[in-house]
Amino acid sequence: MKKSIKWIKIIGLFAFFYWLCLFSSSSFYGNFNLNSTVKSEDGEYYANIYKHLPTSPISIMQILGGNKYFVVLYNKKGEELWRCSYFEYLSKEAILYQEIFFPDKTGNSFLFFTDHGLEGHNFSTTIRNHKVVSIK
Repeated sequence: MKKSIKWIKIIGLFAFFYWLCLFSSSSFYGNFNLNSTVKSEDGEYYANIYKHLPTSPISIMQILGGNKYFVVLYNKKGEELWRCSYFEYLSKEAILYQEIFFPDKTGNSFLFFTDHGLEGHNFSTTIRNHKVVSIK
């Protein structure tokens, strides 16, 4: 009996930490939490800025702290090409800046600035033939 209770506690604790860390609020997005859209000059790409949902204690703390947004990159066909990390939370100030660099003829990088400073944190990925290849 004591062994069963111990295993139930261990499983419950594991489930709690799994929910706490891995059940990201940016896993769920669509028109219901779309904040804004930024389009590239050539019309080949666009980035949607979505609001995080309060689905875990981490996301609730970030949202209450003012970090409510995340970015997803699409091509002109509407196919998702890239999204920021599940644990990236952007503030309203970073979103208002909206300095987003899209892939073009001079470079294949997608770059946007975050709250990590004026220089920003580089979350760029290289896009070749509409496939995502991580920069190493």
